Amino acid sequence: MSNPRVRKLRESEEIVLKTSIQADEVFKKFNLKRYEWGEKQEKVAFLVHGWEGQTGNFASLVSTLIDVGYNIISFDAPSHGKSSEGKTHMFEFAEFLVTQFQIHQPEIIISHSFGSVNVAKALRQIPSLKVKLWLMITTPYNFKSRINQMADLHQLSIKVRENLIRKIEIDTQENIDNLNMATYCKEISNVKKGLIIHSKADKVLPIEGARKVHQSFTQSELIELENYGHYSILWAEELKSILAKQLDAISVSNYAFSEN
Repeated sequence: MSNPRVRKLRESEEIVLKTSIQADEVFKKFNLKRYEWGEKQEKVAFLVHGWEGQTGNFASLVSTLIDVGYNIISFDAPSHGKSSEGKTHMFEFAEFLVTQFQIHQPEIIISHSFGSVNVAKALRQIPSLKVKLWLMITTPYNFKSRINQMADLHQLSIKVRENLIRKIEIDTQENIDNLNMATYCKEISNVKKGLIIHSKADKVLPIEGARKVHQSFTQSELIELENYGHYSILWAEELKSILAKQLDAISVSNYAFSEN
């Protein structure tokens, strides 16, 4: 939980990464790999990968965003992808995202898995940022359940489990019971539309959690897909089609952000 595995990218994902403009950016003790596609302009789409993921995971969506004129920006998180290695935790990236969101003012954010937790933490800290569309490709629900899942997998004792929870609460400055997406999303008012896309066959994050997040996030819509795994959903033609339709809707209606 502090030393993420770096998963090998598909050849097709590497090919898309090579079409980006790449640079390194310093964050704490890390050099983070930065990727950018498209012309620099006000229309920015920001991609945020999940735990043990990397920017290359979004390769299938890049052309869809470029075709409608978006400047795409993404980073490999600390100790992920092609960024430098070191001990980290699931919430450290949120601190970096706050700064980047303030700089780039994205109107679209696309996140996968636990990347959505970091996005939610960042959005709560920048109420002035107005996001037209936040697309969550799978979402966790309760972080405590993730801890229990890992503890059961590694047969950790109750004492070790309690020490782990205490460390996480110190790192995040939050009570473990508040570390869930339902609580976060309930407090987010600066997103015009949240769209959650989750597969019923996801074995990493069960669909029931996405349903609970949807119930608490009043601006959200939940689309349930069939027969995709936690990572294979990122390459689903259905996902690309849904994104294209959402981008068309934004273009046609101009998706004006109204204060209610």
